[in-house]
Amino acid sequence: MENQYKCIYDIDKYRDARIKINGDGQELEFTFMVTFVSVPHFFHILLQLWTGKVNKAEINGYGFAVTYYLTVEEKNLCVETLTFGNGAYKPIFTNYKFDFERFAKALAKAFSDYFQEQKNKGLYPLPLEVDEYCHHLSNKVIENYEKFSTIINESELNMIRPVEERKGNTLLDDVLATYLLKSEKEGIEFLLKNDYKKVNGLGYYVVSFHGEGLEETVLQTVFDDSNDAVNCMDLLVQSLDNGCGRDILGI
Repeated sequence: MENQYKCIYDIDKYRDARIKINGDGQELEFTFMVTFVSVPHFFHILLQLWTGKVNKAEINGYGFAVTYYLTVEEKNLCVETLTFGNGAYKPIFTNYKFDFERFAKALAKAFSDYFQEQKNKGLYPLPLEVDEYCHHLSNKVIENYEKFSTIINESELNMIRPVEERKGNTLLDDVLATYLLKSEKEGIEFLLKNDYKKVNGLGYYVVSFHGEGLEETVLQTVFDDSNDAVNCMDLLVQSLDNGCGRDILGI
């Protein structure tokens, strides 16, 4: 079938992860070094997108010169890859659009097939002399895979609530919010907004907040990493819920 989704998960001789997926006439390969960190992070990010906690995310190759920008649009997973040309100065962007459910289930099956193959070869459970923590089939890798597989097979894609109508961000003009977190105690809502310039491939993230009687205000800190921005939002919400966040925000 032309539209059948197929995925191959493999660990090469250098212990790097290579995940090749075919679907809807497209072929995309994810390559990650430091597999005991990058692979569980990959499953975690996909799960965040699947459950609607975020609708945009960014992943790097953990050593490979490639960046993946993932966006959920309706029921599709859009992937934009950023690599560089021969001179290592010219950014090259390539775009893909997959059915998210078929993408996720193909990936889950591919890892399951690889895992079963390692068991059949007697390579799992890991020998006692193997450093489990740094292995590409570490407990963390298996646990994140099992969580990912269970949720995508038992629940439907949960798209994030649209926040396109939000206005007032004077720093990023009309850039859309991609993550939302709220302090129920104080009624203050935080938004994560991001953009990246295709001219030079640089990215940045900012956090804004608003609430009853409060116009949207952008925090002065600009983040290079979305996880840092989300962690900042989490800390601010915890501070507000503990009764000290208003002083931090200067309100």
